[in-house]
Amino acid sequence: SEKTGSVGASIMTNLVTGEFKGEILPVNPRRSSVMGLPAFSSVENINKDVDIAIIATPITTVPEIVESCARANMAGVTILSAGGKEIGEKGEKIETDIMHNAQKKGLRIIGPNCLGFMNTGKNLNASFAQESPLPGKIAFISQSGAVCTSILDLAKKENVGFSHVVSLGSMIDVDFADMIDYFGTISDVKSIIMYVENITNIRNFMSAARAVSRVKPIIALKSGRSEAGARAAASHTGALAGEDAVYDAAFKRAGILRVNEFEELFDCAEFLAKQNRPRGARLAVVTNAGGPGVMAADALAAYDVEPAELSNETIKKLDELLPQNWSRGNPVDIVGDSSPEKYIKAAEICIEASETDGLLIINSPAGTIDSVSLAQSFAEFLQKASCPVFTSWIGGQNIDKAREIFNKAGVVTYESPERAVRAFMNLYQYGRNLEMLQEIPVRKDKKLLINKVKAEEIITNCGRTQEAGLTEIEAKNLLKAYGIPVNRTELAISGEGAAEIAAKMGFPVALKICSREILHKSDSGGVILNLGTGSDVKDAFRTIIKKTIVRYPDADIMGVTVQTMHTHPDYELIVGAKKDKDFGPVVVFGMGGVMTEIFRDVSMALPPLNHLLAGRVIEETKISRVLKGYRNIKKVDVSLLEEILIRVGRLVTDFPEIEELDINPMIVKNGELMAVDARVVIKKSKITPPMHLVISSYPWCQEAFDATIDNEQFF
Repeated sequence: SEKTGSVGASIMTNLVTGEFKGEILPVNPRRSSVMGLPAFSSVENINKDVDIAIIATPITTVPEIVESCARANMAGVTILSAGGKEIGEKGEKIETDIMHNAQKKGLRIIGPNCLGFMNTGKNLNASFAQESPLPGKIAFISQSGAVCTSILDLAKKENVGFSHVVSLGSMIDVDFADMIDYFGTISDVKSIIMYVENITNIRNFMSAARAVSRVKPIIALKSGRSEAGARAAASHTGALAGEDAVYDAAFKRAGILRVNEFEELFDCAEFLAKQNRPRGARLAVVTNAGGPGVMAADALAAYDVEPAELSNETIKKLDELLPQNWSRGNPVDIVGDSSPEKYIKAAEICIEASETDGLLIINSPAGTIDSVSLAQSFAEFLQKASCPVFTSWIGGQNIDKAREIFNKAGVVTYESPERAVRAFMNLYQYGRNLEMLQEIPVRKDKKLLINKVKAEEIITNCGRTQEAGLTEIEAKNLLKAYGIPVNRTELAISGEGAAEIAAKMGFPVALKICSREILHKSDSGGVILNLGTGSDVKDAFRTIIKKTIVRYPDADIMGVTVQTMHTHPDYELIVGAKKDKDFGPVVVFGMGGVMTEIFRDVSMALPPLNHLLAGRVIEETKISRVLKGYRNIKKVDVSLLEEILIRVGRLVTDFPEIEELDINPMIVKNGELMAVDARVVIKKSKITPPMHLVISSYPWCQEAFDATIDNEQFF
């Protein structure tokens, strides 16, 4: 329409004034023209081939309009109207009707409840945003129209352009997977940024992202960092592997860089729009004041990264250039009274140094140098830089002009050293994610020496009910079948029997209640440790049974397990897995023991795993530093720990029935690893492996050896 302030009028204004070269066909049953263009009373009256319809009418009228568009053999529809599933059952019914009418003819739908979309290459602004974006090489996909408009507003200020901007809204049809697939084929798109609230069609999403992120950076801001998905968990692993943490693991495995703040999303977008991403983490810093250089070094330290170590050759060149009292290290403090020429030459030396992967140039309004004229000089010089170079001119209104110069010249600039370092490290992490993406875990049964038949027998015997927990003996036998080291554990049904077993094992021993219905044995008083005599064992047996009957009067108690006691471990780990409702099994590793959920020093990954992927899971935790040995603590053979994670990943890959698996603690003593407690929850599953995974296993069953091929030709 032409009604001032209406969505329809905003769209028509954007279409008509945006220099779109295609034909625009307004449809309005009450007007003969809209903004000087002939209007049609209905879609059926157009009688022309139409690519797409933009619908901005009350949601109750949309199903009928979509049906008309389908009959007219249009390719697609963008529905801006709100009032779908976000308002409840009535809205859900409308969306169902819309999809039913669209699917009759294979009509694709963006929306509803969206801002629309923009394609700067076609001068097409099919949205009700107030401004069109600058042209560029970034595609932006968002579920939120408000985030779209905010990004566009910031982008104008920073001179950042976009090839496409797409608001997906409620995603009743077209989703992130579709858009990633599409943008992966468009040569004008060099990178993709996304604002994500939820993901539909997870397997499609992971497949599309894993394919496209190999060639184009994908950066995502995922909102809703909620732990709601972990509230009903039966194990520590389940509590740790909440919804948000699983998204982290999935994004890494898909090659996607995840950022946590709106500012980070835009900072990375600006970097990609104006600069190549860094190939490594070795950052050089050139500054005219010591303090800002220290700020940059501190920001790097937050990522456990040191500034690039300058070579003797680089230091010699800087010695010849700079005053005697320069910092003689990285950050390179050129001293406030150095000339602009020396400032630029110092930057040039660092750019050409083989030991640097990027350069941050910092300027504060100190000394005699005019910050604005210096920015002008650097803007011209940096056009030819051979490595990623970005700037941070620190200050307020007096520095705005300098930043404006950089933005117009296409030089990346940030208001603080911390923001600059964060953007650099985020994009370095993207490169690390790509390394994970290209790993294809191969199943090598001969190496793993697993007993799948034994494991299947244990799970089948337990899986007669809809959901059940294995006893600790069953859980440990399951782990043992897959080559995971466990302590000796036997069942006793009397105090005398427990004492006899303990005598054969050797003291001290631990006693634990054995019941499928009691997973958290310590909480019920069902665990007594460090028993040194047969008499102690008999007393402990009676105590455990008595306490458990009081606490769980209806529980089916099978007896008490007697276990070898491993005293004074060096530290404790947790290894586990949980089946997420969207992403399937997730492997968890971290600091174990009773403080697991308090310190939450954990990392996770999607199986299947290999040594590199398992190693990344381990190194992302703080406890990993202890694995290398510390003072009198002996180091662990990390490759063996990696293999345990691989085996756990293989176990949950082979058996979709495993809902949760929890080894806590896995104790470490004198460099040796041992699982001393295990919980496993089993639930019947109709899905056959590997269909419960979002990343399929390597198709080893499709391999064949052809003896007629001369293998020498390949080497």
